[in-house]
Amino acid sequence: MEKEKHNVPNWKARMTDRMKYYVCFCKAAAFIAGAILCYSVVNYNVVGVLATYFTDAFNQDAIHKSAVLVNVLGGLQVVVVACSWAYSRSFGFRKIIIFSTAINILGLLMLYLSASNRIPKTNFVPYIFVCVLIAVGKFGGSSLLERVLLDQLISGHENIEQIDRKRAQCRINVWLVIAKVLVFIIPFDGRWSTKFWISMCIIGGAGFISWVSSCFFHGGHPASCTKTHPETSGECNLKKDHETLPPRLPIKNGEIQPIKPSSNAGAEAQQKSPSPICSMKQVNVADHLLRMIPMWSTFIVFGLVISTAETFFNLQDDSMVAIVTTANFLIAKDALKVVAGSLCGWFLGSRRLSRREQNFVLKLIICVGMIISVICPGLARQVEVQRLKNAHKMASLDEKVPMSDWCMAPLFGLWGLMEGFSIRGLDEFFNYHVSKSVEDSGSEIYNKIPIAMGYLLSAVCVSVCKGWFGDTLNKSRLDKYYLMISVLALINLCWFFFVTIFYPTKEEEEAGVELQEIKVEVILVETQ
Repeated sequence: MEKEKHNVPNWKARMTDRMKYYVCFCKAAAFIAGAILCYSVVNYNVVGVLATYFTDAFNQDAIHKSAVLVNVLGGLQVVVVACSWAYSRSFGFRKIIIFSTAINILGLLMLYLSASNRIPKTNFVPYIFVCVLIAVGKFGGSSLLERVLLDQLISGHENIEQIDRKRAQCRINVWLVIAKVLVFIIPFDGRWSTKFWISMCIIGGAGFISWVSSCFFHGGHPASCTKTHPETSGECNLKKDHETLPPRLPIKNGEIQPIKPSSNAGAEAQQKSPSPICSMKQVNVADHLLRMIPMWSTFIVFGLVISTAETFFNLQDDSMVAIVTTANFLIAKDALKVVAGSLCGWFLGSRRLSRREQNFVLKLIICVGMIISVICPGLARQVEVQRLKNAHKMASLDEKVPMSDWCMAPLFGLWGLMEGFSIRGLDEFFNYHVSKSVEDSGSEIYNKIPIAMGYLLSAVCVSVCKGWFGDTLNKSRLDKYYLMISVLALINLCWFFFVTIFYPTKEEEEAGVELQEIKVEVILVETQ
């Protein structure tokens, strides 16, 4: 009986600690989550399905032009995210949010004028400019808000020294899940002109909520919040990088102290003008990024598969009898992506793995996503073959195919799992192989570069295979295009196996770094 009495409060204490681990409430987080909700509503219901509007807007080569526009929009994500983060440090969070909101509203306004027949639809060049504006609003506003939310959940903790980045990421997932669930409740239907007009109002509300949230920031500015956290601060990262410096270089207060020259070399030292040399931190960062190039090269075709799914899955769903909306499919896809990423994080955190085992597990996680990237376009081809058979039985090819869009559910599910395993595995692989100084921003910027290149490669592939695409999807041969993407994904999987076999472990990398540090030490001593 005494043991049971002791177990009850212990169980309650564990549940309370677990709730505190995942849940953190602060005013700034509530406002930022509301702004993210507004962006999510527009992204799922309008921006995520722009391919269907572009197809209706053009009279000739509609499928080809809409695919190129969607790929251009996706390929701009790296540039926009990098610029928004860089300028937010210089100009502040409020100015960047106001700028991105204004640009997003301008892009939606041009789409509204086009949908309401107030400007001509046939010109292709203005739509490229519209895609640039929408990309600035989509990737500049929402990505910056998620980073600021992460900073606020870290700085809002009672004892910042007791919270790590994984715990803060769990807390941000709770807020994001609440925002994504509320998207189901908000109705969003009607003509395209009505959708664009409502989207402008929602994005304006998101900008206002984001501006108000800055009044409740801990530390006043998002950038200042990261400085208070030992895991994300520049000082801590600089000290961790200094731990790898050669022992002969003295360090005091986080700075390298110059070595005093000997008295015999006084005249010679004055005559010599030492050439500028990169610091050890810069040398290590460049070396680690260069080592990531083989793994990044495997994600270019992976980005091609993602861009293909983002472009043509929406068009396939729109050409069938709508039982489930495309927005709901996209939300389910992102939910599976979060689940797959969480499973990867749980598996890596629940086991004590050696460095060699951890390196193998990370490669295995990425491999699962790569295998799904081969299966996904192959299965999409089978669905398209069946859809074309039903389409050719109809009297007119301009009507919707009498086929339920539930057959698209496995495709969206594989799409989410593919992104969840591979992208989360790449982020963990990047954090495992690089220094702490570039770990925070690396997964958000560097890892998106090959995927963005995949979007641009998709635009090239669609242009090369222009003869397979007609004015409508029923008049196109999308099944041939899916077959080509499956073959490229299979070749990319073989290349991934080759890279993972010959990719060095972290112990081998550290041995190479130590040898390089000895060489840099010799150069520094000689120049001094």
